[in-house]
Amino acid sequence: MGNVHPGWDFAAFREYVIGHARNARVAHDQASLSKVTQIDSGLLGRYFRGETQPGPANLAKINEAVPGTTMQELLVLAGRATTESIGLRSVPTAPVPTLHPIADQVDRLLGDDSPLSPVERGLLAELLSHVLDRYDQGPRSATA
Repeated sequence: MGNVHPGWDFAAFREYVIGHARNARVAHDQASLSKVTQIDSGLLGRYFRGETQPGPANLAKINEAVPGTTMQELLVLAGRATTESIGLRSVPTAPVPTLHPIADQVDRLLGDDSPLSPVERGLLAELLSHVLDRYDQGPRSATA
């Protein structure tokens, strides 16, 4: 490992960044975060494994690309500042997910950037519509 601050919680940093990216629907993993931030995926991986700490320039890229993040919180989570020096009351935490993980995955699979072929996307949409149509008709009995 390089010169890494001993008190740096890289797992909290990763959860904060990826959590905000997922909630904002701009990225869902390291690879997609790399695309939106223009930070090399390998470098992001080194940040997320705690091998190196992100500097202010890459923290600014994350802040610009990921809604919900603040530069002050990123600096603290990256071990570049303390809560006291930034004026925060406590260490920032990852956001609460806004979607069920499966709903998040379905959203990505049916979205414009889907890895599925148009035929597969259509089949998935048809299957989900078929299942969900029953619930659009109001409450069901326990024996249905």
